[in-house]
Amino acid sequence: MNHSSPCLALRPQGLDASGSLSASVRLFAFSAILIFSFVPTPIYINLSQILLLVLCVIALCCYVVRLETDIFAALFLILLIAVSQAIGIAHSPAAEKNYLTPALFLTSLLIAPAMMLLARQFPLARLYRLMPRVINWVLVFLTVESVSRLIFSPYLPATAGTDVSDSFYLYKASLFFFDSNFVGIEILCFLAIMFAFKKEIGRKRWLLAYFLLFATLSRASIAAGICQLVIYKLWRWRAWAFFGLLAAQVIAIYQLFVSYTTQGSQAIHDMDGSLASKFFILSLMTETYRRADTAQRLFGIGVGNLFSLAGIFAHNIVATFVLELGISGSLLFAAYVWILSRKCPASIYLLILPLVINGFSLVSTSMPYFFVALGLLAALRGSPHDGNATREGQTTSYELQEG
Repeated sequence: MNHSSPCLALRPQGLDASGSLSASVRLFAFSAILIFSFVPTPIYINLSQILLLVLCVIALCCYVVRLETDIFAALFLILLIAVSQAIGIAHSPAAEKNYLTPALFLTSLLIAPAMMLLARQFPLARLYRLMPRVINWVLVFLTVESVSRLIFSPYLPATAGTDVSDSFYLYKASLFFFDSNFVGIEILCFLAIMFAFKKEIGRKRWLLAYFLLFATLSRASIAAGICQLVIYKLWRWRAWAFFGLLAAQVIAIYQLFVSYTTQGSQAIHDMDGSLASKFFILSLMTETYRRADTAQRLFGIGVGNLFSLAGIFAHNIVATFVLELGISGSLLFAAYVWILSRKCPASIYLLILPLVINGFSLVSTSMPYFFVALGLLAALRGSPHDGNATREGQTTSYELQEG
């Protein structure tokens, strides 16, 4: 085995026919959660993200007697996050309070442990056969989204009502998403899954996935995707690359924010209006936090509630954590992510890091594609130094080989 490449070892468990779902229902739940997490139309229309909630609850209830410590800990943290959000919303000074977004956030949190539990029940051979098919379906959807956006975006109300005729913003309004920035985040999560099953994916599908990433015209997602690929190529030095990329981002943002506050917003706006809006949100965050009471600082104001309070969405990952989740919610969410990713280096370096890099430009709390990728990679946990688990004489390792 090449110790310079990440190895994800699946640790299968025996199935007890008397206490588990039938194979067909397991397959349906697994496939449905995966596909519905990446195809957003059923989620945003008629609030049918409830379908994901039902699937997750069914999966978890049917396996409740065999929950492992990490899955149980993740579910307990979701409960604590729900309590923290409820307290935060109750103490929010906003006149109109948003309860829907926190509900969608908690639904999304359930996806990761449910996917983790389901994926662990499949033999390796079944996952090898199943995942390329799921990847193909998601690529088909993303291709349809990209083609339809590039054709119809100039005529959609979100574009027609603004003065963007001379810029790439003309092609960012999507039929399936709020805009192509969300498509970029989804593709980053999708690429993390593709890396986990790299040996089963042909070169053409890789080229298509990266073409679709660049076709989003989302500069933050493209930059995050490049960083993701750099981490993969430099896997032997992944820790150095990880901290180097984070440090470079923090330094660059700090320097630009200092320029924004000292020279005025116009200096940054003349360079990039979209970037200036992110610093405006940071300035708003510092002012709002300064006026917040102790309860609001501890528990936040509830995800999605900054708009009701200040007339603008958080967008930025820092503003989301500081204002909407608060100290307790941020720590609980960080613990939730750590529990599910601590034994899987690919989750940390190929999924979480790209989203943190992208998060300065845009982040959303209702991202089923992130949580389904987190749960799937958590099920394929391991490291280059782990021994390969075997079952019926078959190796259960996934190797992400360099190059």
